Amino acid sequence: MFQVSEVVNLVQALLITGLFVFFSKGYHRPRFPFLYLGFLFILSAYAFTVLEGVFYPVFFNLAEHFCYAASGIFFLIGCLRLTRKEENVGG
Repeated sequence: MFQVSEVVNLVQALLITGLFVFFSKGYHRPRFPFLYLGFLFILSAYAFTVLEGVFYPVFFNLAEHFCYAASGIFFLIGCLRLTRKEENVGG
């Protein structure tokens, strides 16, 4: 059985992701792909949390925690790349 708060978190994350994609269509390619991957893994973890209450609880619990760990790694890489000094390519 799943909890209502888990479903609410998933619905909110999906709505915010949809709004983000809708409003960012006119922009260039993502400059920070690792940060986007981190958010994608958190969204996946929310989905696995809900599925864990319905199907295969051990598998989806493991997948949920893997996604949280992967999101932390991608956020770390993204933040390190943000602080890295960009070299002047144009001269």
